[in-house]
Amino acid sequence: IGAGSAAVALTNFLNRSTYMNIPNVAVEDIETITRLVKMPINEDVAIISSNTSGKLLYTVLVFFDKSSVQKIVDLMTEVKHEKEEELVDLSPLFKSLIKEVGSILALKYIEALNSFLKTDSFPSPPVLRIGTVKSIGENELKDEQIGDTSVLFIECDVFTSEKTINVDLAIVPHQDTLSEFMKLLFKE
Repeated sequence: IGAGSAAVALTNFLNRSTYMNIPNVAVEDIETITRLVKMPINEDVAIISSNTSGKLLYTVLVFFDKSSVQKIVDLMTEVKHEKEEELVDLSPLFKSLIKEVGSILALKYIEALNSFLKTDSFPSPPVLRIGTVKSIGENELKDEQIGDTSVLFIECDVFTSEKTINVDLAIVPHQDTLSEFMKLLFKE
């Protein structure tokens, strides 16, 4: 549901037909996130994060590798770049574009979870970080709210007729609401 809603929203945002493949989904321990993200572990990636408030608290992380960031920039600007820029060297405009695409994906998954779980969780403004998947695993997720928990990991591709963009998405329930989240999601 989240993937379908995201594809429709991206079609409107990118002003071209956008599709998503059927996502691969896994529930794993949070320590395995560096293994789950199918991107080079020690190369910079763009990570868009948003925390929720409301009944269920969780963090949504959207990962784009360097190649996918360049493809998004190319689609949005219709300018072909001869070589890929380093992610840290992206202009503020391009960083804003990446954050917006990540935010659309995160928001549509939050909306789908709200509908599916019959709850209300509201996203915080998205934050864009450039760093390695390893640094995210070591720093971003070592939050006292998250603790030792499970992660709902979603791997999907977004594609247009011209480009395929690799997307990894992680939904990380906060420790305080983990049992409620899992009970609603898996009826356990």
